[in-house]
Amino acid sequence: MIDLDLMKPITLEQAEATQRRLSFNHVMRNEVEVKVRKLASGYQGEKKLHYFLGLIPDKKYHIFHGLRLPAEKSFFQTDAHLLSTKLIILIESKNYSGKLSIEKLQLTQEINDTKLVYENPLAQVNRHKLLLHYFFEKYQIPPIPIETLVVFTKSSAEINIAPGYTEAEKKICKASNLLKKIEEIERYYRKESVDQKTIGKIKRLLLNKHTPFRSDFLKTMGIDKGDIVTGVRCPKCEFGPMKYKRNHWKCPKCNHISNNAHLEAINDHFLIIKATITNSELCELLHLPSRRASTYVLTLLNLPSTGSKRGSIYHQPKSFPLSTNYDSPHNTNTIKNK
Repeated sequence: MIDLDLMKPITLEQAEATQRRLSFNHVMRNEVEVKVRKLASGYQGEKKLHYFLGLIPDKKYHIFHGLRLPAEKSFFQTDAHLLSTKLIILIESKNYSGKLSIEKLQLTQEINDTKLVYENPLAQVNRHKLLLHYFFEKYQIPPIPIETLVVFTKSSAEINIAPGYTEAEKKICKASNLLKKIEEIERYYRKESVDQKTIGKIKRLLLNKHTPFRSDFLKTMGIDKGDIVTGVRCPKCEFGPMKYKRNHWKCPKCNHISNNAHLEAINDHFLIIKATITNSELCELLHLPSRRASTYVLTLLNLPSTGSKRGSIYHQPKSFPLSTNYDSPHNTNTIKNK
């Protein structure tokens, strides 16, 4: 069963929000677009992995997607963590294309006359295995066997494993062969290592210690907050900013009217600026005509808050992002303003 479902990575959400809010001629525009493509590709690979894991009978494993656990002063994250009374299987997925050559010390990708070198993903997932052992020891979890797999999710990728690299031959596969690989591993683990009570304890521990990654994306990319374009963009033609009139938004370019177009701008603020907002900041963000108008918008949003009256600070809600329910497909194009 799925105990921790696959979620769109916060970093990808932040990258897309930044792309929407940067002018076309910004010096970092191209780097942000490259970042979006790279993160989106990884997410597509994780979705393919999610699909194949979803074919496993519910009672066989507790499945955790994107589990991120503490390791002393840092964290480690697995793409998929399969837990049963017999064993744990950690899976790392890669959505690489082109010709892939896997050696003990590295993975080499050749595509479009370009050669790129990465860490061997098998070394990566084996490191996660060791860190999970340390994690369990810290919380006094009984020993349970841990196996590892690397799954390449791009069906067109050509995979070449160095001769004699038997570990890679056993633990690396394409997504279409994943279930067979899992069955091969299961043949070596007939006896239960822990009981259902311990499984319940492990499950609660993993979910309790799971810490989704969130960075200061703008700082990481070297982008000043002042470069972020504010205003509400039209969900129909993407022009911005829309005009606020009598509790709704109207696009001065295509005359589209929306009651909730401002939610995207607020989501973007929470993602890339900060997880709080004040009345005056909301007024500036949405280009509202008055504090009274921003107070009205905040009342409708019903965000959790601290402080009172003019000192009120409104916080990003747990049920995030705020639902926009746009008529037009959501995309990451920038605001087409002026």
